[in-house]
Amino acid sequence: MRHVFLIGLSGSGKSTVGRLLAQRLGRPLLDVDALIEQEYGERIPAIFARHGEEYFRTLEARILAHAVQQPDDAIIVTGGGIVVRSENRTLMAQHGVRIFLYVDPQDSLARLQAQHLREQQHGQTPEIRPLLSGTDPLANLQRMLADREAWYREAELICSTQGKHAEQVAGEIMTMLDDLTALERVAPIVRHVNVGAGYDTVVEWGGLQRLAGYLQKLQLPPRVFIVTDSNIHDLYIPSLLPQLTAAGFEPCVYTVPAGEGSKSQQQLSAIYDWLLEQHAERREALIALGGGVVGDLVGYAAATYLRGVPLIQIPTSLLAQVDSAIGGKTGINHPRGKNLIGAFYHPRLVLADPSTLLSLPERSRTEGWAEIVKYGIILDAELFALLEANADLLRDFSRPPIALLCQIIARCIDLKVMVIEEDEREQGRRAILNYGHTFGHALENASGYGEWLHGEAVSLGMVVAAALAQAAGLFDEKDVVRQNQLLMALGLPTTYSGSVRAHDILAAMQLDKKVVGKRVRWIMPRQIGEVVITSLPDDLVERIITAFMGEK
Repeated sequence: MRHVFLIGLSGSGKSTVGRLLAQRLGRPLLDVDALIEQEYGERIPAIFARHGEEYFRTLEARILAHAVQQPDDAIIVTGGGIVVRSENRTLMAQHGVRIFLYVDPQDSLARLQAQHLREQQHGQTPEIRPLLSGTDPLANLQRMLADREAWYREAELICSTQGKHAEQVAGEIMTMLDDLTALERVAPIVRHVNVGAGYDTVVEWGGLQRLAGYLQKLQLPPRVFIVTDSNIHDLYIPSLLPQLTAAGFEPCVYTVPAGEGSKSQQQLSAIYDWLLEQHAERREALIALGGGVVGDLVGYAAATYLRGVPLIQIPTSLLAQVDSAIGGKTGINHPRGKNLIGAFYHPRLVLADPSTLLSLPERSRTEGWAEIVKYGIILDAELFALLEANADLLRDFSRPPIALLCQIIARCIDLKVMVIEEDEREQGRRAILNYGHTFGHALENASGYGEWLHGEAVSLGMVVAAALAQAAGLFDEKDVVRQNQLLMALGLPTTYSGSVRAHDILAAMQLDKKVVGKRVRWIMPRQIGEVVITSLPDDLVERIITAFMGEK
């Protein structure tokens, strides 16, 4: 492994993250600014004041050139302006891996001011940084970022520090470094969807950092309208806006509250109002940045605003990357049922960046495995076996196997695309994609959209469906056990505890979209990798669901 160079604005956390990386990886830590002060015998502000910036940059370049000659691969923390000189950028590229720690200038200033205050409280003489000494330090930081960002983004890896503590940032970087060699071998996985005008789905680790390039290929007008949620906004919007602006786009952003409650007529109307206020035009794209809720809501807005505007899906949850962002289903919930209001509307592009999963809470990431297990049960016994063999590694996720994760996500996308190319509007075979969803949707509805995440409800729905299939003589007990053990191994629920009653579930199922002639059509497994669509006797369904809910 080569040297690791941390680059970015002052206040991005380079020093703190560098110390954590050095400790965890057992590597030496070299701080270029500290080495300069040690050799020169003065603090950096004094060097600047006495000799000027040009002298300091020459000194900095010499110290960096010496540091890269160290025999042991080190974590090298650099000053914010080290990228100003081209010879420094070339040297770092030749001798190691550059990691750009992105921070919004406003957050950078807040961190620097907090550090200054801590030093004062501990009786230290605070370092007065040149960029903080002026009348408008925020403007100084904003100008520096604007001047240097193109050089920062030459880095091999980019890690946003927005809304993250140093330990989380260090963990993300360790994951990136662990799999860097594999990552260099994993090209973006592209699957073209042959439905309507056709579009590409792309699975690419770090692809979000290259969004501008993908949008340029689509030859869209410069104004783009990004809708995200309150959890996602601070993680990605601050780094996306400069990227898009530098590429000539004019991004506008709207944020909805996070959670299933936003899939509502109220939030849909709010998006319409915003688009009208912005005078959004028919050729201008609407970008859904978020999980399944954002994708469904924004997709429906794109389908209906001006009778259809270009849609870009950027799913940031595992569930959305393998399922809800693929296939053109869009919609909102109705108080009487999930996804009852919507439209089939395909995007111009789906960009799935699995690195976004690193920022998810464990529960939100875990729920996505339910949809992946579903694909194994309904279509792909080999995928199911792959999940069984790697369940512990995939669930842990402290250092996810990048190549394997990209492969699994791309395989799920391929399976879903094969089905929708055959049956775009769910008139036949596409219904198999709803395995586990009949009970799952009913549970979400009866519990008020929030007690259970979608993937958790689907996991319970698959347990119920397998029990029904076994009771009907369709599914072998050993396969029921395999399914449920895999769900548990991936951290998903397989037993029910809650206040919803069986009769509430049975009533809610009558609003399921698969009901034909007042009969629910069930997706029933025959063996792992194969399912059938069939109706079942009412008394059998009532008996199995009542028992599952813990009732007599």
